[in-house]
Amino acid sequence: MPKRIALFGGTFDPIHNGHVELAREFAALLSLDKVVVMPTFIPPHKLKNDMAPAVDRLAMCRLACEPYKELTVSDLEINRRGASYTVLTLEQLHRQYPDSELFLLTGADMFLTVGTWYRFADIARLATICAAPRDEADAVCLREHAQKLEALGAQCVVAEFTVPAWSSTVVRERLKNGEIPRDMISSKVADYIAAHQLYTENRRYISKEEQYVDIIRGRLTPRRFEHSLAVAEQAVHLAKKYGADPDKARTAGLLHDILKDTDGDSQLQIFKEFGILLDAVEEKAPKLWHARAGAVFLQRVLGIEDKEILDAVRYHTTARAGMSLLETVLYLADFTSADRDYPDVDVMRELTERDLDAAMQYAVAYTIDDLKEQERPVHPDTLACYKEIMERIDDTNG
Repeated sequence: MPKRIALFGGTFDPIHNGHVELAREFAALLSLDKVVVMPTFIPPHKLKNDMAPAVDRLAMCRLACEPYKELTVSDLEINRRGASYTVLTLEQLHRQYPDSELFLLTGADMFLTVGTWYRFADIARLATICAAPRDEADAVCLREHAQKLEALGAQCVVAEFTVPAWSSTVVRERLKNGEIPRDMISSKVADYIAAHQLYTENRRYISKEEQYVDIIRGRLTPRRFEHSLAVAEQAVHLAKKYGADPDKARTAGLLHDILKDTDGDSQLQIFKEFGILLDAVEEKAPKLWHARAGAVFLQRVLGIEDKEILDAVRYHTTARAGMSLLETVLYLADFTSADRDYPDVDVMRELTERDLDAAMQYAVAYTIDDLKEQERPVHPDTLACYKEIMERIDDTNG
């Protein structure tokens, strides 16, 4: 007889009694054989500045779920590292339990966004999407949204029961204020938090930058990973030298090649899922795809909304007319990072230290000549960038 298995993923930072109650109520409602509680290594939809380490969040999940035979805790996504798409985890569970019926448990807020997740159609194909309201008004909203998802091909369950309107944010705030909220977390979780001094002012958390480094370490080859670190370092140097934001430069540098080692079919799937239309040159130039797909990944998966950062990643391969200072900084940092060793790199580094326009003119001309030599098309944005630079240089020279 096929088993009925639910995936319940989240940051669980920390796991609280509301999480456990939701999982157990759905286990009873849907006659589930198992609820797989799966803490993420990196939050899939928005990074946090103060997240507890994965090892601690995993340990707390195990302590909270230990008394309940219907709940099991998985370290699959933590071991995978990086930010994971829900659809990939469902596909892995489908391979692990090939004859099972899968369900996806979500909180009310996440249920309202699930239709925008990467490869939603495949999520809907793989699992029934479930949510529980916090009150009656919430239930009306969730049921209306369920109809929209069902019109897109999903099967949904909006539970009749309600769950407490608790959040891990409230738990963390009470902990930071010196209170142990034993009404919201299990005794074993409370004891673990106290023993490891989690969520206190002197506790070291994982910064966003550390999370970005972990993400690219899990997605890139060692050589590409080291390149990304080098570009970030050079981008910070150039940002400080020319007046761009160093923090934005570091983020853009770390993440500019985030999908460089992702296969072409997966990049095309991202374009399709998020309605990105490639132009005629891009369709024939797969080496350009990672920049556009990367910008989409940053926005839709990592929750980065800063347009300067997104544009810097988007145009770091082609450049364009009207580039911002941050876009210019990243473009040149990619050309002149410490790991680069092409024949003219020393010339590029000298120009970059002296004059941004001169460096851009040289870099874009180098790119155009290289593409023409390989008989590959030059993107119109690259040509427009070069034309603009030459006009600016001519105006300066009078």
